[in-house]
Amino acid sequence: MRSAATGVLLALLAVACTRPVGEVTAALTPSATTGPVATPAGDRLTEIVGDQIVVETPFANGDVGTPVSVTGTADVVDAAVTVRVLDERGSELASTIVRASCGDGCVGTFAAELFYFVPQRTPGWIEVSGASPQGPASRVRVPVFLFP
Repeated sequence: MRSAATGVLLALLAVACTRPVGEVTAALTPSATTGPVATPAGDRLTEIVGDQIVVETPFANGDVGTPVSVTGTADVVDAAVTVRVLDERGSELASTIVRASCGDGCVGTFAAELFYFVPQRTPGWIEVSGASPQGPASRVRVPVFLFP
């Protein structure tokens, strides 16, 4: 026997599922920004230098475990992207260099997986950087909480 609440839920799902995708959700597009950007928590900021790198994951002030998966897009010299896990003081816990799918004038995607060790949950940073064809190196620092 169905309850009234189940019937209402099924009706809502039927309406939502018959609408065109464009009416249900909007596309997510990152915006290019230079300088610190306030996050919802307000006290930990995402630092962005240049507009050649966009970090898609992990999210600012999110919890990450080891290994941490870092993805994004970049237009950097030789498509070389440096990805680092930093503790709260900025000391390096893990680092790797990966190649974006394109570089030197075109935007390519990158992905990296880094293993690190922390004894307990602690604030930290995911840093992605690369040489910029237009001047100083581009860098994005995303605040996160590192888990063992």
